[in-house]
Amino acid sequence: MRVWIILANAVAILFCLAVCAAFVWLIGRVGFLGALVFGLAVLLITYEVQLEGGSAIGSSDTPELYAAQRQEQPRTPEERASQDAERAERLDALTIAKHVGAALVTVGALGFFFVQL
Repeated sequence: MRVWIILANAVAILFCLAVCAAFVWLIGRVGFLGALVFGLAVLLITYEVQLEGGSAIGSSDTPELYAAQRQEQPRTPEERASQDAERAERLDALTIAKHVGAALVTVGALGFFFVQL
């Protein structure tokens, strides 16, 4: 079991390094405008994940998806408490990502305005 945790962490670190490399490449190609676009993408993704709230969002063609999710909701107070704890943990990670996105947008906008214009 411990090997799988180490492997999952290694994959997560490699993914973070790949994202950082893509960010550096984007900054090198288009300057501070790249940081602005990258920050906006991070904010868009984090707000989308927050709005979903751990459930699938269907279209008007699939109303049974919403009904099925409502039936699967926890019934006991213990299940609700565990679901709320999971949601709070997910929102903590999203808060960090939103702050990073906001910082990238700020650096990108100010850098583009003061350096590249």
